[in-house]
Parts: sequence; C-alpha cells; structure tokens
Amino acid sequence: MSATLFHSQLQHLYDQAQTQETLISKAKARAWDHFLEIGLPDTRQESYQYIPLNTLFSKTYKNQPSVPSKPISQESCLVFINGIYQPDLSRGIPKKLVCVSLSEALKTYGSFLNNHWARSLQEETDAFATLNSAMHIEGLFIYLPPKTVLEKPIHILNFVNHAEDSFLTPRTHIFAGAHSQATFLSTLSIESSSNYCLNQATELILDEGAHIRFLQDSSKHSPESWHFDALRAYLKRDSQLKTVHFTRGSAATRHDYRISLAGENAEASLNGLWMLSGKKQAHTHVLVDHQAPHCRSMQLFKGVLRDFSRSSFEGKIFVKQAAQKTDAFQLNNNLLLNERAIAYSKPNLEIFADDVKASHGATVGQLDQDQLFYLKARGIPQDIAKNILVSSFCKEVIDQMPELECDIHVP
Repeated sequence: MSATLFHSQLQHLYDQAQTQETLISKAKARAWDHFLEIGLPDTRQESYQYIPLNTLFSKTYKNQPSVPSKPISQESCLVFINGIYQPDLSRGIPKKLVCVSLSEALKTYGSFLNNHWARSLQEETDAFATLNSAMHIEGLFIYLPPKTVLEKPIHILNFVNHAEDSFLTPRTHIFAGAHSQATFLSTLSIESSSNYCLNQATELILDEGAHIRFLQDSSKHSPESWHFDALRAYLKRDSQLKTVHFTRGSAATRHDYRISLAGENAEASLNGLWMLSGKKQAHTHVLVDHQAPHCRSMQLFKGVLRDFSRSSFEGKIFVKQAAQKTDAFQLNNNLLLNERAIAYSKPNLEIFADDVKASHGATVGQLDQDQLFYLKARGIPQDIAKNILVSSFCKEVIDQMPELECDIHVP
C-alpha cells in the first residue's frame, strides 16, 4: 500500500472521530489542517530514514477504537483504554491533583489550553505528533497546583485490548504549577492482537521552579505492533524535568522529544534504554532547544541489540544566541550481542552562542571478551556472565527509574 492509500485511511478515521461536535473539535480541525501541510514522512527525512515506513504504509487500520467492559485491576491509576481516557475507571487520585478529561478541562482552563495548543501546533514539525492532536478521541488533563508536592508517583496506564486494526491515540497534557513536585509513571498493559498502532503524545508545561520526573515503560508491545511516542516539554525559569524510557521495541517503536528550555536556569535530563531481539526496532529522535541563559541539559541513551534487531538515535542540541552559559551533554552507547544487529547513531550540536559548554558522543561495540573471560574463569557460566555485563551496561539508566520494575535480562 502506498503512502497515498495510507493517508486515505487516516482521513477516514479522522472523519469518524469528527462526527460529533465537541468543544475540542475546532482544535482538532486545526491540527488536521496542519497535518495536511506537513504530509506523511518519508525516508528522505533524516529523522525517519531508518524507519521501515513502507511496511507501515502497507498496514490496514480501519477501526475506530472500542472500549471493552473488562475492569482494571490496578488500585491507583489514571486509565486509558485503547487510547481513550476513562475517568470512571481512574482511581486513587490525590485530592491536591486536578485530573479531568480534555473536554472537561476546556470548560475551566479553555483559554490556557487553547493558547498553549496553538503555540505547540505552530512549532510542531512531526507528522505523527500532529496526527495525535487531530485524531485523539478523549485525552487527559492534569494540573498540579503551585507548591504542591506529591510524595507518591502518579500512575498513567495505557490498556490495549481487542484493538485489531485500530489506530490508537492517547493524549496527555500535564501542567505543573510553580514550585510543585511530582513523579509520573506511564506504563502499558497489552491484551490484544498484533495489528494496532499506538500513536501517543504527552505535553508538559513546567512553571517556575517546578520539578517533574516522567518515567515510561513501553516494553510490552507485541512484535508486529507500531508505537509512536511524542513528548513535548516547555520549561520555565528554575524548573527541572527528568525523563526515562524503557522499551523492548516492536515492528517499530519511535520516541520523539522536543524540549524547550525557555526560562533561565532551567534543566532537562533525558534518558532511555532499549533492549531488542528478533527483528524488533526502536528509534529515538531528540531536539533540545536552549532558548535562555544558564540552562543545562543532559542526554543519555543506551541500546542492547541481538539477532536482526535495529535501532537508531538522532539527537540535536540547539543553542540560540541568547542562551549564553549553556551546559549541554549528549551520549548514545550501543551494545551489539552479535554481528547481525545494527545500531545507527547521529548526535549533533548546533550552537549560535559564544559562551557554551557542550559535548556529544556515540559508541557502538560488543561485550568485552577480557571481562567475559574473567567471569568465566571464576566459575560463572557464560550466559550468567553475559547477563552480568549487560546489566552493568544498563545500570546507569535503570537506576534512574526505581519505581518501575524493568526486566533487563538478555532477550
């Protein structure tokens, strides 16, 4: 199937979603118009050159997501089922926190949401992030009031069930008020056949002095599913954001970041780990935009690959002229467990300020045979020895998400 036919499928799904007029319909229509301007990506674009788009365009997505009646067993979580936020199934929400559907949020926070949405859409260059904005059915709005400090993490569960041939679009907006603090855990629960596409988007706005951790475990996908994940963050003065994602890939999993350090002394730490086997793929694209002085950013992404798996990393640190005294670091390390796995890496800098501390790097290598021999010489079986070395390689990322139980055995 060509990109043209795939586009026709998307048009049909969009038309289905727009049959009912809602408060959010106009915003979705603007997003669809923006998608029509952008168009579907192709492999001539650097950010998509390693993704098997022809395989995606041959897929058939014809169903509007349905919501099964099966109850959710988790005691405390915000629940999406097949990409649709379910307030009736969400429970254990702290009283300090405002958690409502996007449609409901527009009644109270409409001016703020519409202004932010318009600005974000104007800056958006990614087709699938724009599609999420245009095609989501019901999203989630979270407001953390100023000076609110949450001791326990907030769990956001994406539950996929009976979603054959479905194009799923969960959407979350998080606004952290001044000097607030919270941790969010985003996880997947998959009880579905393989032919679905999860096109997910999260937008975060951090007001002055807010501290947010956002942890994602998307390791449960079926091998033939597709996952696009867009994370957009806007950081004001003295705010701090830490993100960590863990995945075992799928037919293709793509994490796309755009982080704007808009206020002085803002700080962002982006981290990720992929562990791939078979023919699974995982791709990461990052843009950190330093707009203000005295800001810091750190990127650490690691990959472990075996069999015929594929990964790619493309990261950019963009430092504008006003962003003096920037401190930025970017590193991508890849560990190949056999000769058939392939990892592509392209870290880069684009700097227009003259008082900047910035560095980037990438490595692609295999297990250290001397270290492996050392462990085997002390009676440790080879499989266990390999797992010890792989665990050591992953530890720097895994240690940053202790709230999630990530299985990092060699796949």
